[in-house]
Amino acid sequence: MDKLIPYLMGRALLLCSACMAIPFAYSIYLDHHFMTGVFGQSICITLLIAILLIKKSTNPPESLSVYGGAIFLCAIWVTVAFFGGLPYYFSHNLGAIDSFVESVSGFTTTGYTNILSLQDPALILWRSMTQWMGGGMILMFIATVLPAITGMFGISFAMPVALKTGVVTINRLRKNTRRLSILYALLTIIGVFFFSIAGLGTYDAINFAMVTISTGGCYFSDAYLYNNVWFASAAIVGLIAAGGNVIIYWQAIKRRQYSMLKKTVRNTEFHIFVLIILIIGLICGLHLYHNNYYNLSDSLLYGFFSVALYAGTTGAPPFEVLSWTDFDKMLLIVVASIGGCIGSLAGGFKILRLMILFKSCANEMTRTIHPDIIMTMKIDGEIVPSKVINRILGFFFIVFITVAISILVISAAGLDMQQSMDIAIACITSTGPIMLFHTSHSEILALPVIVKLFCCFLMILGKLDIFAFLILIFGSRQQLLHKHW
Repeated sequence: MDKLIPYLMGRALLLCSACMAIPFAYSIYLDHHFMTGVFGQSICITLLIAILLIKKSTNPPESLSVYGGAIFLCAIWVTVAFFGGLPYYFSHNLGAIDSFVESVSGFTTTGYTNILSLQDPALILWRSMTQWMGGGMILMFIATVLPAITGMFGISFAMPVALKTGVVTINRLRKNTRRLSILYALLTIIGVFFFSIAGLGTYDAINFAMVTISTGGCYFSDAYLYNNVWFASAAIVGLIAAGGNVIIYWQAIKRRQYSMLKKTVRNTEFHIFVLIILIIGLICGLHLYHNNYYNLSDSLLYGFFSVALYAGTTGAPPFEVLSWTDFDKMLLIVVASIGGCIGSLAGGFKILRLMILFKSCANEMTRTIHPDIIMTMKIDGEIVPSKVINRILGFFFIVFITVAISILVISAAGLDMQQSMDIAIACITSTGPIMLFHTSHSEILALPVIVKLFCCFLMILGKLDIFAFLILIFGSRQQLLHKHW
């Protein structure tokens, strides 16, 4: 295996152990001796493994091949999730498997939790931080590793400055990670500021900012006031920012060309994203009012807020959502499946890809009527290359097959079709609360270990754009075929 891979894994675990030091220090501040020991053990183990990996990979190569990049992408999520789950396990809140599931859910920003009544503030802070770190990892991979491996299935087309493809170098990783970290931290600080203005305390504001910017959404607090207009407004602004093309923000800061930000707010994809929130939110709100759930103002507030949460694949529903009609729940599933803009932190299929699919269908119907016509596809005045269209068509097919197989596998655990569909879509779109739409928390906890691990696989798959995993399988097969036994 390429020496650069364990080196990068070691660096990731170094960062993970450094982040653990924050809840460790917070537990000392709160004088919670047990949790201080929990995080102390976790930090020591994670740090030890990180040092061993870095020591093992002496003089690593400067670049990472396409196949090596696929291995790295698949391995990094499992590695950080394993060590990130240690605090849950050592605190005796969860068993080994459920701790791993909790950690995978956090790092992949899925936002599902196995612990609904978590009490310790330091452990709650760590759960929020895993989601925040996961969002940062996604940003880094979009800007560095994924373009070289998958072509990003349309993301390069949406960029004012093309992302670099080809081999991934250490130097490029370091530079991009530093710049993205500055942007990500800045967005988080802005989120903390707005939530503080909305009336939240410092602790709640920090947690809400981390889970909103990362689109993780898993944070429960007495301050979770959905009928607080200021809180809802601050959250919606954060969700729209995270659901927009974050890579354009990064490119604007990197090149100091802030006029590039106009591309985010002026392009059709962003307009459709906002329009989905407005139209589906209005439909959901009016339907809630029609069914006498709330008065008109509260119905509209709940409708817009919930749709914004799910359109950004944040989830984090008010518990009232679980009692809503299947029509309202299906609206939320649909917007979560669509997701945000391409290049965003949100999961889902992404709006630009759907735009290209719809235009491709329209062009094919026109060609059926006029067989000799020569057509090109344009979005915002730019011609969409045929290579991008073909990649997105292949991507859509693979996503469809993956969802179908996932529903079949999950249903083997004894769940009905609706429950299996909810869990599969929740994992692949990184919108964890969908799992609870028709399945109780106790039923999910009682799932067989193999199904829980399969759900972890789906959560990770949703963050790999699927093709990275297929490249890993294909590359492994090629190596086996050419191996001299």
